[in-house]
Amino acid sequence: MKRKFLCLCICLIATLSNIHVYANPVTEESFVTETESQSELPSQELDLEADSAILMDATTGEILYEKNIHKKQYPASITKLMTVLLAFESDHMSDTITFSHNAVFGIERGSSHIAIDVGEQITMEQALYAIMLRSANEVSLGVAEQVGGSIDAFCKDMTKRAKELGCKNTNFVNPNGLHDENHYTTAYDMALIAKELLKFDHFKEIMGTLQYQIPPTNKQPETRYLYAQHQMIKPPSLYCYEGCEGGKTGYTNEALNTLVTYAKRQDTELIAVVFKCKGAGHYVDTTNLFDYGFENFETKKILDKSSFSKEIPVMENYKKKTTQVGTVTLVPKQDFYKTLPKNTNTKNIQQQFNYEEQYTAPVKTGDVLGTVTFLLQQKKIGSVELIAKNSVDVLSTEDRKTLEKSAWLKRFKYAGIALGIVIVLAGIMFCVRQIASARRKRRRRRRRYSAARKR
Repeated sequence: MKRKFLCLCICLIATLSNIHVYANPVTEESFVTETESQSELPSQELDLEADSAILMDATTGEILYEKNIHKKQYPASITKLMTVLLAFESDHMSDTITFSHNAVFGIERGSSHIAIDVGEQITMEQALYAIMLRSANEVSLGVAEQVGGSIDAFCKDMTKRAKELGCKNTNFVNPNGLHDENHYTTAYDMALIAKELLKFDHFKEIMGTLQYQIPPTNKQPETRYLYAQHQMIKPPSLYCYEGCEGGKTGYTNEALNTLVTYAKRQDTELIAVVFKCKGAGHYVDTTNLFDYGFENFETKKILDKSSFSKEIPVMENYKKKTTQVGTVTLVPKQDFYKTLPKNTNTKNIQQQFNYEEQYTAPVKTGDVLGTVTFLLQQKKIGSVELIAKNSVDVLSTEDRKTLEKSAWLKRFKYAGIALGIVIVLAGIMFCVRQIASARRKRRRRRRRYSAARKR
């Protein structure tokens, strides 16, 4: 009896002094809706004059129409989009440019210009308007020198930046697009460059401007008036297009007409690029591309980044024990848009949220901790990263001391509880034994009394 009681007490104390909670990793939460049949993507052969053409979704980068999109072409002045991009990405946007002799006289006679003089000064913003509206070649050279230090260095940066954007068949040897056999690109590559430029709202403002004035400078007493050349944004023009917000024209004898154009209707934003067109063919082809895009596709928001958040415990292993040190909130990094055929039911799209049930400290704000993947007819159509909305650090020295103190207090607490239970049990056992002893004594007395009477 005593041995059983002792074993019971030891087990009880051991149980109360070793309490740990472990979480098993789970990774996937799926939100799947009932699906209906999804029709095939629109397929249509457009009658285009252009030797190369592309229609790209400006938000997602999806290709909605293509024709020889990786064929090398001479870009002419649409080259200047890369020149403008490097200017926007530089720390020279507030600069004043002083034009060198090399910039002023480094262009072909009769090519596009705004008659800048050697030593003349204009701001970087004025220069970008001159490039986009009047395709000023000498201004492009001045911007290249200001941003890159030299024209050669700037051209190397142009090609390098193109590769960083995913361009695979582009090589720039000048910042204005004047003809050179080693200066080439493709419809696909130019669409990528335009897509990157559209991230700058100020660029959109510049390319959509119909008229701009450069006031008198240190060399020019007269105001310069710049007028847009892109016919698809000019209301009186035969080619003015609803939703067109601008772009860049280009022409050389070798390249013929080239054109990059941006248009938007509601949430659908499109980029059209055409190469090697005669006459007004570049405007006609671009119109056909936009008509095809807007009639057959629309861009829809599939996920609002504010619609999902999840709190996950953050743990730390300390002295061979797993301790929760905080909670991190997972949120989507961005909204998710998808350009789909107009007859697509977005209820067909499955959303799979993938994340762990717990993470290990430290966690920093912005850390990628999971993904949400979008499926349509069991095919992946995109994904968005799940990131940490807040930081959770490892335990500080003070926290560790507090934790150790708390652990000892818990041990004393549990030991006290166990001791109390032991005392109670011992008391109960003592009472039980006392009662049993008393009963035995009473029985003995009864037996003696009965025996005495019988005598």
